[in-house]
Amino acid sequence: MNATRAGLKTSLAARYTQLRDRLAAKLGSQDLAGEALHETWIKFSELTDDTPVKDPDAYIYRAAVNMAATMASKQRRVLGSQDIEDILAIADEAPGPERIAIARSELAHVWHVLGDLTRRQRHVFIESFTGTMTHDELAEHYGVSVRLIQMDLRNAILHCARRTRRKNPFAERAARVSTR
Repeated sequence: MNATRAGLKTSLAARYTQLRDRLAAKLGSQDLAGEALHETWIKFSELTDDTPVKDPDAYIYRAAVNMAATMASKQRRVLGSQDIEDILAIADEAPGPERIAIARSELAHVWHVLGDLTRRQRHVFIESFTGTMTHDELAEHYGVSVRLIQMDLRNAILHCARRTRRKNPFAERAARVSTR
Protein backbone atom coordinates (compact mmCIF):
# COMPACT_ATOMS: atom_id res chain seq x y z
CA MET A 1 0.00 0.00 0.00
CA ASN A 2 1.43 3.41 -0.97
CA ALA A 3 0.70 6.54 1.05
CA THR A 4 1.96 10.08 0.90
CA ARG A 5 4.01 11.46 3.74
CA ALA A 6 1.19 13.84 4.55
CA GLY A 7 -1.20 10.84 4.72
CA LEU A 8 0.91 8.87 7.22
CA LYS A 9 -1.32 10.01 10.10
CA THR A 10 -4.19 8.07 8.57
CA SER A 11 -2.07 4.93 8.33
CA LEU A 12 -0.87 5.37 11.92
CA ALA A 13 -4.44 5.74 13.20
CA ALA A 14 -5.64 2.72 11.22
CA ARG A 15 -2.87 0.42 12.49
CA TYR A 16 -2.22 2.01 15.89
CA THR A 17 -2.77 -1.13 18.03
CA GLN A 18 -0.53 -3.37 15.90
CA LEU A 19 2.20 -0.69 15.70
CA ARG A 20 2.04 -0.07 19.47
CA ASP A 21 2.31 -3.78 20.28
CA ARG A 22 5.24 -4.26 17.87
CA LEU A 23 6.97 -1.17 19.24
CA ALA A 24 6.30 -2.24 22.85
CA ALA A 25 7.97 -5.58 22.15
CA LYS A 26 11.06 -3.75 20.91
CA LEU A 27 11.12 -1.06 23.64
CA GLY A 28 9.92 -3.21 26.53
CA SER A 29 7.17 -0.78 27.54
CA GLN A 30 3.60 -0.21 26.37
CA ASP A 31 3.66 3.30 27.84
CA LEU A 32 6.85 4.27 26.04
CA ALA A 33 5.52 2.79 22.80
CA GLY A 34 2.26 4.76 23.15
CA GLU A 35 4.14 7.99 23.91
CA ALA A 36 6.48 7.46 20.97
CA LEU A 37 3.55 6.91 18.61
CA HIS A 38 1.79 10.00 19.98
CA GLU A 39 4.90 12.14 19.43
CA THR A 40 5.26 10.61 15.96
CA TRP A 41 1.62 11.56 15.20
CA ILE A 42 2.41 15.16 16.21
CA LYS A 43 5.52 15.13 14.03
CA PHE A 44 3.47 13.83 11.08
CA SER A 45 1.07 16.76 11.55
CA GLU A 46 3.92 19.05 10.54
CA LEU A 47 4.58 17.18 7.25
CA THR A 48 3.48 18.92 4.06
CA ASP A 49 5.44 16.79 1.59
CA ASP A 50 3.21 14.64 -0.65
CA THR A 51 6.02 12.29 -1.72
CA PRO A 52 4.74 8.69 -1.76
CA VAL A 53 6.02 6.22 0.81
CA LYS A 54 6.32 2.60 -0.36
CA ASP A 55 5.81 0.92 3.03
CA PRO A 56 3.91 3.26 5.41
CA ASP A 57 3.95 0.74 8.28
CA ALA A 58 7.74 0.37 8.14
CA TYR A 59 8.14 4.15 7.79
CA ILE A 60 5.88 4.83 10.79
CA TYR A 61 7.58 2.08 12.83
CA ARG A 62 11.08 3.44 12.10
CA ALA A 63 9.90 7.02 12.87
CA ALA A 64 8.42 5.83 16.19
CA VAL A 65 11.61 3.92 17.12
CA ASN A 66 13.66 7.06 16.39
CA MET A 67 11.19 9.16 18.40
CA ALA A 68 11.48 6.74 21.36
CA ALA A 69 15.28 7.03 21.22
CA THR A 70 15.02 10.84 21.17
CA MET A 71 12.59 10.77 24.12
CA ALA A 72 14.85 8.43 26.11
CA SER A 73 17.81 10.70 25.45
CA LYS A 74 15.86 13.73 26.69
CA GLN A 75 14.65 11.79 29.72
CA ARG A 76 18.22 10.95 30.73
CA ARG A 77 19.02 14.66 30.77
CA VAL A 78 16.01 15.51 32.96
CA LEU A 79 16.10 14.95 36.71
CA GLY A 80 13.30 12.93 38.23
CA SER A 81 11.36 14.07 41.28
CA GLN A 82 13.39 11.76 43.55
CA ASP A 83 16.64 13.17 42.13
CA ILE A 84 15.42 16.69 42.84
CA GLU A 85 14.37 15.74 46.39
CA ASP A 86 17.79 14.16 46.99
CA ILE A 87 19.57 17.29 45.79
CA LEU A 88 17.38 19.56 47.91
CA ALA A 89 18.05 17.35 50.95
CA ILE A 90 21.80 18.03 50.76
CA ALA A 91 22.70 20.45 53.51
CA ASP A 92 24.28 23.70 52.41
CA GLU A 93 27.63 23.87 54.20
CA ALA A 94 28.18 27.51 53.28
CA PRO A 95 27.62 29.95 56.11
CA GLY A 96 24.36 31.83 55.97
CA PRO A 97 24.00 35.59 56.28
CA GLU A 98 23.65 35.40 60.06
CA ARG A 99 26.84 33.34 60.53
CA ILE A 100 28.72 35.66 58.16
CA ALA A 101 27.56 38.74 60.08
CA ILE A 102 28.52 37.20 63.44
CA ALA A 103 31.94 36.12 62.14
CA ARG A 104 32.62 39.58 60.71
CA SER A 105 31.60 41.20 63.98
CA GLU A 106 33.83 38.86 66.00
CA LEU A 107 36.75 39.43 63.63
CA ALA A 108 36.34 43.20 63.89
CA HIS A 109 36.35 42.87 67.68
CA VAL A 110 39.52 40.73 67.61
CA TRP A 111 41.26 43.32 65.40
CA HIS A 112 40.23 46.01 67.88
CA VAL A 113 41.58 43.91 70.77
CA LEU A 114 44.85 43.32 68.87
CA GLY A 115 45.27 47.08 68.79
CA ASP A 116 45.91 46.96 72.58
CA LEU A 117 49.00 44.75 72.14
CA THR A 118 52.55 45.93 71.62
CA ARG A 119 53.74 46.03 68.03
CA ARG A 120 55.89 42.91 68.54
CA GLN A 121 53.12 40.95 70.30
CA ARG A 122 50.67 41.83 67.54
CA HIS A 123 53.19 40.82 64.84
CA VAL A 124 54.04 37.54 66.63
CA PHE A 125 50.34 36.79 67.08
CA ILE A 126 49.46 37.41 63.42
CA GLU A 127 52.53 35.65 62.01
CA SER A 128 51.97 32.63 64.26
CA PHE A 129 48.35 32.21 63.19
CA THR A 130 48.93 32.81 59.50
CA GLY A 131 51.93 30.48 59.52
CA THR A 132 54.12 32.81 57.49
CA MET A 133 56.97 32.90 60.01
CA THR A 134 58.18 30.33 62.52
CA HIS A 135 59.02 31.22 66.10
CA ASP A 136 62.72 30.85 65.25
CA GLU A 137 62.36 33.31 62.35
CA LEU A 138 60.45 35.77 64.54
CA ALA A 139 63.10 35.52 67.25
CA GLU A 140 65.83 36.17 64.71
CA HIS A 141 63.86 39.06 63.17
CA TYR A 142 63.46 40.80 66.56
CA GLY A 143 66.84 39.73 67.94
CA VAL A 144 65.30 38.00 70.95
CA SER A 145 65.01 34.42 72.20
CA VAL A 146 62.41 31.94 70.96
CA ARG A 147 61.18 31.77 74.55
CA LEU A 148 60.40 35.51 74.52
CA ILE A 149 58.54 35.17 71.22
CA GLN A 150 56.47 32.32 72.69
CA MET A 151 55.80 34.40 75.82
CA ASP A 152 54.63 37.27 73.59
CA LEU A 153 52.32 34.88 71.75
CA ARG A 154 50.99 33.41 74.99
CA ASN A 155 50.37 36.87 76.45
CA ALA A 156 48.65 37.99 73.23
CA ILE A 157 46.36 34.94 73.30
CA LEU A 158 45.50 35.43 76.96
CA HIS A 159 44.85 39.15 76.39
CA CYS A 160 42.51 38.36 73.48
CA ALA A 161 40.75 35.68 75.53
CA ARG A 162 40.16 38.13 78.40
CA ARG A 163 38.99 40.95 76.14
CA THR A 164 36.70 38.77 74.04
CA ARG A 165 35.40 37.02 77.18
CA ARG A 166 36.26 33.61 75.87
CA LYS A 167 38.08 30.93 77.77
CA ASN A 168 40.58 30.17 75.01
CA PRO A 169 39.42 31.23 71.53
CA PHE A 170 42.62 30.53 69.59
CA ALA A 171 44.02 27.22 70.82
CA GLU A 172 42.69 23.91 72.09
CA ARG A 173 45.50 23.44 74.64
CA ALA A 174 47.53 25.81 76.75
CA ALA A 175 50.43 27.40 74.87
CA ARG A 176 53.71 25.63 75.56
CA VAL A 177 56.74 27.81 76.09
CA SER A 178 60.24 26.83 75.10
CA THR A 179 63.13 26.85 77.56
CA ARG A 180 65.46 28.32 74.88
